[in-house]
Amino acid sequence: MAKCEAPSFESAGAHFNPDTKQHGLKNPKGPHAGDMNNFTVRANGTANATLNDSRVNLGTDSYSVFTNGGTSLVIHAQADDMKTDPSGNSGDRIACGVIVR
Repeated sequence: MAKCEAPSFESAGAHFNPDTKQHGLKNPKGPHAGDMNNFTVRANGTANATLNDSRVNLGTDSYSVFTNGGTSLVIHAQADDMKTDPSGNSGDRIACGVIVR
């Protein structure tokens, strides 16, 4: 079940990883299905970005973001280094949202 309980958002759980790979788009043993590129959030808290992830879908299989009651989308405080397992040395979880049907 997708969860986002403040303040730490640890309730969101681990990265979406149905293939049990390591974290990072640049990791030779990765990436997690849910790993995405970095984007910048302005000082006023807004962002304008289009993100695509061809490793996930909106269907009913194990790669669907709706599997097990949905998926949490977590924003970290710092840029992901794209290789350090499990979370790219990206700092604290600072925002979170849920994807559900």
